[in-house]
Amino acid sequence: MAKKVVVVGGGSGGLVAARMVQTEARRLSQEIDVTLISASEKHYMPPLWSEVALGTASPEETWAPIKGAEKAYGYKVVVDPVKTFDLKGRKVITEGGQTFDYDYLVIALGTAYGWSDYKGLDKYGYHNYSEEGALELKQQLANFNGKKIVFLVPELPFRCGIYPPEMAMNVRAYFEPRGIHPEITVLYPADAIRMALGEGLDGFFRRRFKRTGINYINNFEKLIEVTENKVITKNGEFEYDLLIKAPPSRLPKVLADNGLAHPGDPRWSVVSGPRFQHPDYPEVYLVGEHAMPPVGLLTAGVPIHNAAVIAGASILNDALGGYMIPSYGDTLCMGHSFESGFAGNCEYWWMPEEGKWGHACYTVATGPMVRLMKDSFYRGWLDALR
Repeated sequence: MAKKVVVVGGGSGGLVAARMVQTEARRLSQEIDVTLISASEKHYMPPLWSEVALGTASPEETWAPIKGAEKAYGYKVVVDPVKTFDLKGRKVITEGGQTFDYDYLVIALGTAYGWSDYKGLDKYGYHNYSEEGALELKQQLANFNGKKIVFLVPELPFRCGIYPPEMAMNVRAYFEPRGIHPEITVLYPADAIRMALGEGLDGFFRRRFKRTGINYINNFEKLIEVTENKVITKNGEFEYDLLIKAPPSRLPKVLADNGLAHPGDPRWSVVSGPRFQHPDYPEVYLVGEHAMPPVGLLTAGVPIHNAAVIAGASILNDALGGYMIPSYGDTLCMGHSFESGFAGNCEYWWMPEEGKWGHACYTVATGPMVRLMKDSFYRGWLDALR
């Protein structure tokens, strides 16, 4: 009887894991039954939401139908949010009452947003971490006639760590052709933006900030409150006419409700490396954003992609009695500053004594071609499902 693989999550992690298991099994003429369960009919490419806010993309360009994966990759897709994980019984139960048995389970449910965990953060400010948020921010940028814009990062780690400085440069370029030159400030709660791609990238941002007149306030200790026109931190107060905020990451409710919170930090899920398995149920793999920080990785698409590859290869190895499991791949991440772009690379190695991945990062390229590469990758990814 064919082994059953259930993948929960219709984002990049779920898509990569399901695609790898199904396509490789077919290539090897092996029978494996793969089902992907998604809460949404849409498979989004979240980085494109910044393009929506800047007016360079429409909302329709940021997603593709998740059902398109059935035709493109050959596995079954079910659109029905998960309600319960029965790890002992190896079952997944959806809100629609469907039950799925599995031999292997992959969980890739992204992250939730803790807007209400800081006073006023849920009430004031705008963001583009959702389609609706991007459209609201687009309107605010189009109608902006104030003087001060503040980008706020409440805490680390957060989704897509290079976003605020990247977007700050884009917003500067957005206003320049209109003859508007607002005072832009980036509030960042660490000594440097090296967490994402190393000291070279932090130097890149510092040079660009200095060149474009963006204020970089790093290493503030604690966000106290957000009011209608002010960000209050332990280190000082910062007035704004427009606040653009990054969300605090939190564990998705369905994982918290089913006992999958990490014992050391409930913002994340339980996970053990280097193969991203549940410590008590090795047939369960966790590869979403919720599983990255506990093993020393970033909450961004490329690290999740690499984790999903390892999970998929591990399942194939066990189910087929042998399949090469790759080491965690180098991570090439790209960003853009409107007309230009930048790319950084991280090399990784597993540190068993710490239970985390070590890394060395460096900037490898800047220039307009990098932006074209990034944009082409995102749009090509979605086109495969259309």
